[in-house]
Amino acid sequence: MENNYNLSSDKRRMEILKRLIEEEHISYQTLSDEYFVSRSSIANDIIYLKKLFAKEGLSLSFDNSGTYFEGSEAEKQRVLKRAVLNNMDGLENIDNLVDLSLMNQVHDVFVSAIRKKKIDMPESYIQSIVVSILLIIERSEMMTDSLSNKTEVNKFFLEFDLYPLVYELLKELEDEKIYEFSPEEIQYLTSLIIGSGLKFFVKDENIPFSFRGKTRHFIQKVSEGLQKDLTQDKRLEEDLLVHLYQLVLRIEAQSTVVNPLIKDIKKKYPTVYGVVWFALNDFSKSYEVTLSEDEVGFVVIHIQAAIERVQKVKKILFVCPNGIGTSSFVSAKIRKILPNIDSIETISTNALEHIELSDVDFIISTIDISVPGKQVVKISPMVSVDDMKNIMNHYIDLVVGADQEEVANTVISSSIVETISKNILFGNFKGKEEALDYLIEKQPFENKELKEKFRQSVYDRELIQSTYLDNGFAIPHGNPKYVEKTAISILILDKSVIWDNQKVDVMVLLMIKEEDMKEVEAMMELVMKGITDKEWFITKMLEIKE
Repeated sequence: MENNYNLSSDKRRMEILKRLIEEEHISYQTLSDEYFVSRSSIANDIIYLKKLFAKEGLSLSFDNSGTYFEGSEAEKQRVLKRAVLNNMDGLENIDNLVDLSLMNQVHDVFVSAIRKKKIDMPESYIQSIVVSILLIIERSEMMTDSLSNKTEVNKFFLEFDLYPLVYELLKELEDEKIYEFSPEEIQYLTSLIIGSGLKFFVKDENIPFSFRGKTRHFIQKVSEGLQKDLTQDKRLEEDLLVHLYQLVLRIEAQSTVVNPLIKDIKKKYPTVYGVVWFALNDFSKSYEVTLSEDEVGFVVIHIQAAIERVQKVKKILFVCPNGIGTSSFVSAKIRKILPNIDSIETISTNALEHIELSDVDFIISTIDISVPGKQVVKISPMVSVDDMKNIMNHYIDLVVGADQEEVANTVISSSIVETISKNILFGNFKGKEEALDYLIEKQPFENKELKEKFRQSVYDRELIQSTYLDNGFAIPHGNPKYVEKTAISILILDKSVIWDNQKVDVMVLLMIKEEDMKEVEAMMELVMKGITDKEWFITKMLEIKE
């Protein structure tokens, strides 16, 4: 191993990761001596790596000889894949993990192959597939039988008729003498590639009809949670039908997809993220798959796009004193750059004083005017390129500014205050189960049998999909049919408990009846704000607690 005190922290962490993947037992002091850094630096490295493993639902172990990782080859490849994808902008950090020259070769050949087939695929998915192929090639000797049981994903294929097409793509790599794939490896990669966002592969008619029903139910759940009707958006339904189907294939194939926008998504659309996470938690239950925050983020993009379509700018007012010819010309230009505008109304300067402006978002004018409370964009009658840019910039400021204002102004609704004020608890418990039992025992069930069924449904859900969300927050919830009365309880712990490889110190127990799904939005908005600022959250809970 290379000893170098000039290593960056990122490079050092990848070297330590490699040693863990190779099942080496490592100690803080040994690493401190070898890398010429303090024990606290090594401690931070291990914290970083713990989080990396936790993203894949895995954890590091400890014994007298140090820290180590014990897992299957498939689990090791998932962690390696995430590490590589996280460092695509800093490849020098991972040259000890993978052969970068081979990765570039695989990338070039694979891209050439999909172009020949006229397959449209986002670059992020190409990277994901390339890294999976690369790891299979580089670690083929370690694979043994670890792929065979992963191809149970085929239960989702009514037919496996795409195997030959994927084989043709992989054969390009074989023809270049890069690697010869076994039938099991091709079958595994078929599952992975089809699950990588290829509408070319997955046609609507090949998706089971029952899956469409589940997709519609998911959209309904999100609509109820957000209190926005997205059920009539056919584009959303078709996009999510394919995306969710591919999502299940990816998870079943144990494929990792890193979402490069996840931090921005959670920051900009926290409420949507929270509601989608909650609904996906239910959706994934029947498939017994565990969803990462990356996957939740991709679904949020679809939902947010649908919200944008519902919340289009209502009206643009065009003030023009130059007659119908000029107004028609300008309106056509505006519609060309802002096709989603509901209406563009043209009026004269005199009429402006008498028109109702409450539903007008901004005003465009060919003359200098001032309208209190409204943005006015001054343009020339011929609508130059600069004019068009100016209109577009004002539109972007209007839409994005509204989003940012909504995120910044988190107000706890009176209904949520009423719901949680008597159910904010503080305590100290040995573990997850003890804390969960305490929370459930505090709920005022009249029917003891129903209470036990609800308790069991909470534990059953945890077995299928952890309800850990982020930054020490967990959102346990059970089957709504066992809920007597909608209630939300919050338990703030003095000392965190281990929750599926994560540390939790805030538990939010959701007991929400089907007809009360509207309560989810306000609660998830509060939770997502708390994840961003836990001190604010705890302070608010102390203020609200009766």
